[in-house]
Amino acid sequence: MIEIRPQPRQEHFLSSPADVVIYGGAAGGGKTFSILLEPLRNIQNKRFGAVIFRRTFPEITREGGMWDEALAIYPLAGGKPNRTDMFYRFPSGAKISFAAMQFEDDKEGWKSAQIPLIEFDQLETFTAGQFFYLFSRNRSTCGVRPYIRATCNPEPGWLADFLDWWIAEDGYANLERSGVLRWMVRLGDDQIAWFDTELQAKEAHPDIPPKSVTFIPATVYDNQELLQRDPGYIANLKALTLVDRERLLGDVQRGGNWKIKP
Repeated sequence: MIEIRPQPRQEHFLSSPADVVIYGGAAGGGKTFSILLEPLRNIQNKRFGAVIFRRTFPEITREGGMWDEALAIYPLAGGKPNRTDMFYRFPSGAKISFAAMQFEDDKEGWKSAQIPLIEFDQLETFTAGQFFYLFSRNRSTCGVRPYIRATCNPEPGWLADFLDWWIAEDGYANLERSGVLRWMVRLGDDQIAWFDTELQAKEAHPDIPPKSVTFIPATVYDNQELLQRDPGYIANLKALTLVDRERLLGDVQRGGNWKIKP
């Protein structure tokens, strides 16, 4: 019998009730495996669909990439791959698709889509415009509440600003805030207002339904399966230049540094 089971930090990510969960913040934390597992909870629903985005198609299909990882998982759940159109179809009719959004205008190609689950692998490589536009495609009539999941590595920019509350002053994750939900409301001047509770958000802006968001950091040390199979990977990360080492390895418990720059 083959058993597929998430590790503890991956389980934390997979069990979050937030509308938007962003996971990772370092290399080797099992991020891609986690977002591949997420859609499987709904594959018995014949009308369910998920789309997993990478910025470019080569990132999906390269050796050992997302498509190869999916081949080790989805057929065990009855998934049949369609390499031409980059999707898996399951016995119920549920579908998990892989897509790229290389250019800013590519987001416009999803105008008519209705996607219950949207996932971004390496969210920091996408633009803020691409990420937030896809909120409009995150809708559902299949009985599954629409939600968004994403993974990331640390990098200064819009995503670091978006996750600022979960990041400590020294640039590493604030573990006391890991998995803590906050509620966001986008205001008329395009600014995002944050609230500690859903009630606070609704009282402050009763005409704007809030979205719940959280960040869950993970490090390579949380991925003991990888370290058992490839114990030399730590040496590879420690051989990186200072900036890359701080971003991709960083602190043993808190992961990579979001504020370090060359």
